[in-house]
Amino acid sequence: MAKTKTSSRSQHRSRRSRQRSQTWLRWGLGGALLLVVVLVAVPSLLSPKSPGSGPREAEWLSGISGYSYDAGETDYLYPNPAGSGTARKWLPALGEADAPVVIIEFSDIFCSHCRNYNLNALPEILDEYVATGKVRYVDHFYGFRRSLEEGAALSTLCAAEQGRYFEYKHALFQSLELGTYNVGRAARVAGIDEDQFDACVQDQRYLDALQEMVFVDNSGVSATPTFLVNGTMISGNDPEGIRRLIDEALAEG
Repeated sequence: MAKTKTSSRSQHRSRRSRQRSQTWLRWGLGGALLLVVVLVAVPSLLSPKSPGSGPREAEWLSGISGYSYDAGETDYLYPNPAGSGTARKWLPALGEADAPVVIIEFSDIFCSHCRNYNLNALPEILDEYVATGKVRYVDHFYGFRRSLEEGAALSTLCAAEQGRYFEYKHALFQSLELGTYNVGRAARVAGIDEDQFDACVQDQRYLDALQEMVFVDNSGVSATPTFLVNGTMISGNDPEGIRRLIDEALAEG
């Protein structure tokens, strides 16, 4: 009889032990699952957002945003993602609208000096002057014969329609730096809606505006790159000259 009681107590302890083990197993699996979720979620929370995500204004590049620059009246349709109305010449711009200095860049996609300036000098100028509120950086739609015939210049207006002009132009320069001319790749890198972009290019939606900017309203520019720094013209890939004009304009202001 004593042996039977001993066996019963032993079985009872064994059941309790299994129950505790199962309870700890459930907690352990739950804790492990929670740890996995945390490990997966935390990096995505801590990692910086891509340039194409998060709040943006009309344009964006290197963490700097800006609204379209109003270059005056027009009879033609211009891309304006900020939605500020038609009958105006809207140019893509970065920086504060009330910055004391305005730079307007004229460049051609197939111009090697333009490419060198945009890939190597422009990032420092943006960081030093535009991000600090001293300069508003504007890009004038432009292009020479090859850019017009191959649709490169027109495609930049279609990128501007989505507020991706600067990102697209930068990606296109990068593509050319690698020895290829790949509009589709540049559009993907810039985060452009390709269906909307392709339809815009095929429809030649902004052809009249481009012709106005290249042949009529080009401030007398005949070589690229050319820059207007508060109206003062400077030609060539000359970042130090641009800095000098900026500093002079700031000192006068």
